[in-house]
Amino acid sequence: MVRRRSTAIAAVLAVALMVSACSMEIDGHDGCTGACGDERLNSVLWAQTAAEYAMVCGQSYALARLMLDEALADPSWTAALEQSGAYEDLPPAIILDVDETVLDNAAFDARLIRAGLDYDSGLWKTWVAEERAPALEGAAEFLEYAASRGVEIFYVTNRKEVSREATARNIAAVGLPSGDPEHVLCRNGREDWGRDKTTRRGYVAEGHRVLLLLGDNLNDFVSGGAVPPAERVELASKHRDMWGRGWITLPNSIYGQWDDALSGFDDDLPKDEKNLKRMAHLETLE
Repeated sequence: MVRRRSTAIAAVLAVALMVSACSMEIDGHDGCTGACGDERLNSVLWAQTAAEYAMVCGQSYALARLMLDEALADPSWTAALEQSGAYEDLPPAIILDVDETVLDNAAFDARLIRAGLDYDSGLWKTWVAEERAPALEGAAEFLEYAASRGVEIFYVTNRKEVSREATARNIAAVGLPSGDPEHVLCRNGREDWGRDKTTRRGYVAEGHRVLLLLGDNLNDFVSGGAVPPAERVELASKHRDMWGRGWITLPNSIYGQWDDALSGFDDDLPKDEKNLKRMAHLETLE
């Protein structure tokens, strides 16, 4: 899924700060004054250290393998709401998001925490250019199996077109099939390919029967997720019959539309005000 828009740091300064963050080391209490109280700390540590996170990712991909076999055996099966017309005889394909679906970017978030920085598009572009994100647990095994069954693999990501080749190289470097630019469909790769992924799913569905969608954000499956939390839940529930069948979700507690929705999708809101809006969503059942 795509990261939030840049907040305020100029691109040149952002790159310099990232270089500093990359070489930064915490020794004892040094650098811990702000980092230890960072709201992202537990989420990033869970992604980087918890056996349970690896288990959930592996579990999601194990389920995907089972559903892939079922989908291949059923010519009427499609996971794309954009699929239309006579698709039964089209060649099979699957669509996956990239970030926190096949590639793990927790190291990028760890750098931000250590350096006391918020997300910035310049920093993100620098990280992507490093091509160092590892694959999530279970991704390689599942995708190798899908390729062996003759299923074409498309990576539909909200990374920008300028990062398409670097993204493809990273995918290939960690041993994932279809790690080439032709199978990486980025935001603004075409005039009508915006942040919403509907047109790109439709592009794949024109020439393929889409068996599975895999992602970590509601936008990876259906349009219309940029709404308040209750409406997001309602939209997801509308397609409950797709959960765990055509739609396979990976966990992401670090960032995403779910978090943006809590503060009304206002990227310019000061952090303290964002946290107050988040707090307002806590339910204590009192």
